[in-house]
Amino acid sequence: MNSMYSPNPSARLSLTLRLVLLCVALIASACTSTGPRPSVTNKQELTQADKALIHARLARNYLAQKQYAVAKSELEKALRINPGHSDSNYVMALLMMELQQYDTAEKHFTRAVKSNKRNSAAAHDFGMFLCQTGRERRAVDYFELAAANPLFERSELSYMRAGECLSKISDPAAEQYLKRALSVNPELRPALYQLAVLKYQAGAFLSARAYVERYLAVTPPRAEALWLAYQVESKLNALEVAEAYRQLLMKEFPGSEEAGLARALSSRPSS
Repeated sequence: MNSMYSPNPSARLSLTLRLVLLCVALIASACTSTGPRPSVTNKQELTQADKALIHARLARNYLAQKQYAVAKSELEKALRINPGHSDSNYVMALLMMELQQYDTAEKHFTRAVKSNKRNSAAAHDFGMFLCQTGRERRAVDYFELAAANPLFERSELSYMRAGECLSKISDPAAEQYLKRALSVNPELRPALYQLAVLKYQAGAFLSARAYVERYLAVTPPRAEALWLAYQVESKLNALEVAEAYRQLLMKEFPGSEEAGLARALSSRPSS
């Protein structure tokens, strides 16, 4: 590794999955776009941006297939033609993340966003990169930039990631960003869950209950959510409801860490 920054393995795995999904989406978008495309059959000279875009699209194909060496070659061609091409720098940044060359990835993320501030995908993923490498407040600037683009269809994700990122450092502004995410998509499950956690940690148990219930209304329960629900109801002295959540947790997720904690409660001697 050639960098001082080293995201943890689970963060990198998450990025890998998102990268594959992103590349598939980009390829589909390239195939279905009704906008003008560069054509090598007409007699008009292609612009530098057009030429770079051709190589960038080829690189996206190779990246989706995990053919990293060929993808890198195509991106190098694109950047020789147009060093400031936003999409080419963005895809190169993602490739460098896959290759764990984090300093180089940061350089290309910076170029991608600087050359086109409306490249919201690049801004969002740069924010993810910065958050994973311990620069949470700087990351929020890029999440904001991504969400500010009215053509970006997933602004709620940028607001949510900003909230999650600030939660890591216990910044009170985290709640504001999570609520902005819910104002765009009221059923955004990770935002509902994170707000429930924040409210529980703050001792606002009625608010925590409301977010837990909203979360459970839009998604099948998960172990961590049932354990949180048990804790919230216990704090509210709703012992029957709490016990129902505990029993459901042990039944549905018997091998989970949370179920182990729930079973330990039943083994305690009564006072």
